[in-house]
This record gives sequence, C-alpha cells and structure tokens, in this order.
Amino acid sequence: MQDTPKNKTSEKRNRIVEAGAELFRKHGIRRITVEEICREAGASKMTFYKYFENKYELLKHIWNTWIDEGYATLEEIDTMDIPFTDKLQKIIEYKSEQLSRVSAEYMDEVLHGDPELTEFMRHAQSRNAELFLAFLKKAQARGDMRKIRPEFLMAALDNLNEIARDDKLASLYPSHVEFIQEIQMFLFYGILPTKSGDEEPTDRPDRIPLI
Repeated sequence: MQDTPKNKTSEKRNRIVEAGAELFRKHGIRRITVEEICREAGASKMTFYKYFENKYELLKHIWNTWIDEGYATLEEIDTMDIPFTDKLQKIIEYKSEQLSRVSAEYMDEVLHGDPELTEFMRHAQSRNAELFLAFLKKAQARGDMRKIRPEFLMAALDNLNEIARDDKLASLYPSHVEFIQEIQMFLFYGILPTKSGDEEPTDRPDRIPLI
C-alpha cells in the first residue's frame, strides 16, 4: 500500500513520541532538549513544533498514552480466567516492569516535578486512580474482594501518592523504584505474610481484603 501524506505525518509524529518517551525514561525530563528528541527521531524542529508546543506538551501526551495503555492492560488481565489474587500479581508485575524502565532522575522529576508539570501530574494520577477504582468496583461486584466504600479507596490511593513523595521514607530504599514497588505491594496485599518475604501472600485466599 502506498504511503499517503496522512500516513507519513502519523509516522513522523510517532517517531517523535517514541524518541521522547525513551529519552525521558533514560535521562529524566529537565536535561532532555527538543533538539535531542528531534535528533533521536530523525525529525526537524519544525516538524516537532507542528505537533507539540514544547517538550512538556510531548510529555503530557506520553503520560496520557501510558495511562490508556495501562488501563487496556488492566482490562485484559481482568478478563483472564484466573483467581483474583493472580490478577493482582500480574498487575504488580506489569507495573514493576514499567517502573524498571525509568531512570532515577525521571522518577524524581515526576514526583517532584517542575511547577509547569505538577498540576498535570496530579490530574494524571487522579485519572489513573479513577480507572483503577473502576477495576476494583467490578471485583467487588463479583465478590472477589470485600466491600469498601469508593470514597475510602480514593482517599487511600491519594494518600499513597503522597507517601510516594516522602523523600525521607524513600531514602530507606535502594531506589525510588523499589520504594514505589513497596507501596504497590502494600496496596494490593496489606500486611499479609509472604512466602519469601517480599513476593506474595503465603495463603492467598480467593477473596482478600485489599487494604
């Protein structure tokens, strides 16, 4: 099939998005310039500014895409014919794999972002929490987990997001990624004992108290 101008436009935009995502993940946000993104994407600055006002607008687009992809993965896992606790484990594995691909600089800037990004990141976290809450509500409706008021769940998620910004607590861990993983494990398994000390509950019942 012959490439149309629309296809070529989409391909250029996709290359910029992929290059930006990879550079941000590896090196953080502040030190990466539009020039570097364009060089990595094989695109001109004129092409970049045709789609994005600046690198922060590109980052916002990337984050929204990641949230959409994450929710699609959540939906896919939810349709699997496996116990709910196995679904939770798969979600943890997916999130851990995503976290393992980002640099310490990126994680620090996301959690302590520039003023230009702070409000957007909070909105993105809120949207992510709402999507996850919808997943939990479906689990409650099936009887996979006990009934917990949605308002309580949202408050718990909000507070865990605040904990993720606690530098003093984070300093107790080898990296911010491991700190975030600890928060995720607490969210999913609470204080239930684990087989190896940090993997999963020893006796994972079919229906578990989430928090």
